[in-house]
Amino acid sequence: MKRLLPAVLCAATLSAAPLLTPVVAQDDAAPAQDAPTDVTPQPDAVTQDWSFDFEYSTPDTIAIEKPDGSIEWYWYMTYKVTNYEEDELFFDPRIVIQSDNGQIVTANLGIDTTVFKEVRNLLENPLLRSPLEVPGRVFKGDDYARQSAIIWKVSDEDIDHFKVFVGGIYGETKTVTDPSTGEPIMVPVVNALTGKEVKDDAGKTVMQPLQVKRTRMIHYKTPGTEENRQDPSIQLVEEKDVLR
Repeated sequence: MKRLLPAVLCAATLSAAPLLTPVVAQDDAAPAQDAPTDVTPQPDAVTQDWSFDFEYSTPDTIAIEKPDGSIEWYWYMTYKVTNYEEDELFFDPRIVIQSDNGQIVTANLGIDTTVFKEVRNLLENPLLRSPLEVPGRVFKGDDYARQSAIIWKVSDEDIDHFKVFVGGIYGETKTVTDPSTGEPIMVPVVNALTGKEVKDDAGKTVMQPLQVKRTRMIHYKTPGTEENRQDPSIQLVEEKDVLR
């Protein structure tokens, strides 16, 4: 089981809101030669905001037989979050897996519920909650800890490295500012359901400050996964907290 490690910098961004998502506008103009190119703030060495205690298992694979008799392989990790800080915290996990081939997938998205049930049966852990049921209020103490699983499909491509980004376990959020002006970088607000920019009554795009959240990053090396999916070799490379 792994726990909190020192925080470092990450320049990627994720939404801080469930329906309205900031999108970074692209600028084709090259930055001035002496201008700083990294404007992402760094996380606190020790977070000053709320956080969950987060424990997790080493990723493993499971084979699921489809109705037509074919086999699909999935990665899975189990985890537990415990609230030791406040009387009540809301847990809303945002988990993304990034592979070294550039593929980025959202954990549990589009995964049939039977896959989770097979994982729970395999591990003989009745405390595991479905990823659909795990979000919600978590009261203080070990008795109220929540356990669930991170599941995603094994890629058909040869993957040598992947990173698991776990959001929703920290309250720390920071605004990205322009180093030349000190002002917040403003980005369009996009409706996550439609993918379209939100407009005000005058038809202008609604803007908001670009924000990044403290996120746990777990980096694994997976030599030989393509050759032996049943018993993959997997090595922990690095674990740290980043802003994303």
